[in-house]
Amino acid sequence: MKKIQLVLPLIFIVLLLANHKASAQTTAAINQIENSIKADGKYAILAGNYKHFEGSVRTGLRMRKGSPNLQFQIVLIGTVVKEITTDKQLLALVEDCKTAGIQIVICQNAMKALNVTKSDLHPYIETTSSGFVYMFGLQENGYKVISL
Repeated sequence: MKKIQLVLPLIFIVLLLANHKASAQTTAAINQIENSIKADGKYAILAGNYKHFEGSVRTGLRMRKGSPNLQFQIVLIGTVVKEITTDKQLLALVEDCKTAGIQIVICQNAMKALNVTKSDLHPYIETTSSGFVYMFGLQENGYKVISL
């Protein structure tokens, strides 16, 4: 019985150390991937709601920090197209994008469906006839894109 009492803590310690080593290796691998973002890369996110837009702006701000040659665009479709016309927090995010050089493009099809006009939008925001076609065009022009 005493042998078991001695062996069990040793097994626990070995497993704990192995888990810690695996965790450190995973963290290193994640850091390596995140650090592979090119300082002059081209990236775009398609966002359709408030939270996705907010997350896209945060991502763009993080990526552009210290990388003035990095290009980052956010293409908006869905309900956020209407919300961005009146929500003060979203309008503040648009200002953050303007300051950081993050381009915002809104789908005119979504604008039409949600009764939004160009004059309703912040002057910094550009429009495209189709958010999806625009995203395909970004891909053809070397952008790495994500759709949320």
